[in-house]
Amino acid sequence: MGLLGVFPEHKYEIVKRLQEMKHICGMLGVGVNDAPALKMADIGIIVAYAMDAARGASEIVLTEPGLSVIISAVLTSRAIF
Repeated sequence: MGLLGVFPEHKYEIVKRLQEMKHICGMLGVGVNDAPALKMADIGIIVAYAMDAARGASEIVLTEPGLSVIISAVLTSRAIF
């Protein structure tokens, strides 16, 4: 599921509620407002130009443009693990 146009104050709550329903939740963000939701998510993903606060709360940094990089990373991870 992907959500666009979500207010920063709601991102954390959305991640929290999805996890309460036993979903594995990933969060893609770039700014300081995304940091709490990135930290709460099972996997935090940021783009290379993201703010430092978002960097500190994430596990993956996308260094190439486009969301297809995420799909490639998931497929590669599944092959390895």
